[in-house]
Amino acid sequence: MKIIFLDIDGVLNTLMIDIKPFPSNRGQISRDGFYYKLNMPNDMEVSNRQAVMWLNKLCVETNAKIVITSTWRMGVDGLENTKKALYNSGLIDNIEIIDVTPILQNPVDMNIRGHEIQEWLDNHKNINEYVILDDDADMLENQLSHLVQINTYYGFGFLDYEKAIKILEG
Repeated sequence: MKIIFLDIDGVLNTLMIDIKPFPSNRGQISRDGFYYKLNMPNDMEVSNRQAVMWLNKLCVETNAKIVITSTWRMGVDGLENTKKALYNSGLIDNIEIIDVTPILQNPVDMNIRGHEIQEWLDNHKNINEYVILDDDADMLENQLSHLVQINTYYGFGFLDYEKAIKILEG
């Protein structure tokens, strides 16, 4: 099985800008004739649909499944709400979001996401390849070769897709 460990903010949810208001004005600000929007989990969608399309292509071409690492997974119905947001934003219906990483509480360790991913991997031994899509680099040393660090301002794009597919193809 191939896994994509997926962060949301900075990867699929990026700051969007336009000269006209967005259809949903929640979370939107206007300054100097421009409109800015960054979605929140309760918006039930992510802002960067282009990034979702690149994720679709990656999943379809590699038959990878998704595990959510984002803080969007937290709270009541975190996984279900994250799934709704991604499918509402264009994630293809047959792409599987299978799980979330565990939430670890260790304020001393700066690599918390890396430990959460490692714990998930330790409990799922049937993983052939994996890639981590994240705008941060708080990973363990052995995970860095699996990380595609996304530019927070642009989100998951073509060059990131190319790196990710090489990692998943081994």
